[in-house]
Amino acid sequence: MNERRRALEILRRIERESAFASLLLTNDSGFVRTLVLGVLRWRSRLDFVIDSFAKSKIEPEIRDILRLGALQLLFMRVAPHAAVGETVALVPLRARGFVNAILRKISKGAPEPADVATRNAHPQWLIDRWTRVYGAERAAKIAAANQELSYPDAMTDSPPPAATRSELVPGMWKLTGSSADVEGFALDEGSGVIADIAAAAGNDVLDLAAAPGGKSLVMRVRGARVVSNDISIARLRPLIGKSSIVVSDGRQPPFARPFQVVLLDAPCSATGTIRKNPEIKWRLREDDLASFAALQKQLLVSALDLASETVVYSTCSLEPEENDAVVDDVLRTRTDFVRGDVAKLVNANVARWVENGVLRLTPEAGTDGFTAHILRKK
Repeated sequence: MNERRRALEILRRIERESAFASLLLTNDSGFVRTLVLGVLRWRSRLDFVIDSFAKSKIEPEIRDILRLGALQLLFMRVAPHAAVGETVALVPLRARGFVNAILRKISKGAPEPADVATRNAHPQWLIDRWTRVYGAERAAKIAAANQELSYPDAMTDSPPPAATRSELVPGMWKLTGSSADVEGFALDEGSGVIADIAAAAGNDVLDLAAAPGGKSLVMRVRGARVVSNDISIARLRPLIGKSSIVVSDGRQPPFARPFQVVLLDAPCSATGTIRKNPEIKWRLREDDLASFAALQKQLLVSALDLASETVVYSTCSLEPEENDAVVDDVLRTRTDFVRGDVAKLVNANVARWVENGVLRLTPEAGTDGFTAHILRKK
């Protein structure tokens, strides 16, 4: 199948099925991946440009094609004649003249958005809430960082080609391309930071929501004894033969003994991972955050029950409702635990991202965003 047509098909499936791009792109070429992730990353800015030239309402299937063409013209090194010609070939005959005219206008120059949300292709509500939480300057930096190309990082003893050493996680390398030929295992640098915090807290660790397993593997590299628990055996598959695995609902786990440390990297809205999963910003609604918090509280109570010394509570969300508010609500009734200071468990480079004892690692660090709290048993 033509690569542009394949990209169009995947974009429509993502919209129609609420599918994740990373799962649909498993076997596709780099060009298809660039097209799909590029449209998802820049969608509202592409629409801003398209709408500045269009004088009539655009039906959804034609807009998808225009987005592909505009992406190639504005953000990819595709010759204009090829970007226009190959994109127009995707269009039904009835609309080819319209699409050709719009793309040719874009090829001659496009308007620059003035506002942070449109310039960085984020929903306005997300920029507004990050401005309230982090301030306007940091909110703009988060949004800009989310627009940068992101590759897996690798935990390996053999330095990969075209990679730089992580300043946050010892033994980790930041890649500039595919991790397919890299020894060791791939995960995001931010996940490595969370794993290091838990391993520094003690060497007997329960990873309560472990899938897909990268944090468990980092903790084992650090010398910790790790039990990896998750409700999904399929998502724990990368750990088979590498870690002690238990399949259970973390709210009702089967363990008969406490663990020195329980790491709960809880399911969440994942707003810290938008640079890798740009469809999140178009799918998520602000009202959705409360639904994540209910599950997070249940899991945190379970984690406290299983910890003899320390709980590390983390999410890859930047939102207070899933982090500070969850911890606050649970500690109102669990007076047997108190807050600790993450800064005491991390190196100096990570400590720069700790505020009042809480890790607030945001994407301008060059990682996925993570928030982490330490809870100590009295």
